[in-house]
Amino acid sequence: MITVEEAQRIAHAYADERGAIWLNHAVIDRQTYWFFPVGYVGSCGVIVDKADGRLSVMGSALPLDACFWGHEHGFSPEFVTLRVTKVHDRRRAIEFLLNIVREGPPRQRNPNPRRAWLGEQLDALPCEFGPQRLWLWIPEFRQVTAEGWFEYEIWEPSAG
Repeated sequence: MITVEEAQRIAHAYADERGAIWLNHAVIDRQTYWFFPVGYVGSCGVIVDKADGRLSVMGSALPLDACFWGHEHGFSPEFVTLRVTKVHDRRRAIEFLLNIVREGPPRQRNPNPRRAWLGEQLDALPCEFGPQRLWLWIPEFRQVTAEGWFEYEIWEPSAG
């Protein structure tokens, strides 16, 4: 477990390395991490995890609340794997996954082959998709979570 002072040193080192600026000096203390508003165009700040000091850059495309939700649900690494564990609304799950899953049959004008392939994947739960970038899909994943179309896990693929 690191201290807030150590986390500040990590954020300062990041800013110095990247030529980032401090947008203000407010530090947001969350249960498992601190947020430091240090960045540049396209970045609203960085998160430093309390457990290990890992730094994650938060983009500026999403509101800060969505960035926090995404980090807390495993979306911060650049590439993540999506594992679907249960499906409660098959039609909505397939329609949602059609937009984000990059695997499977090639995209065609007619999406039915991809729908069929996704249906087959969901018939054999759990099923995994990835690694892929899902950060910008956080608002949609929040909707999936709130409405309960399907249950999922997100994790960072192991290197190597």
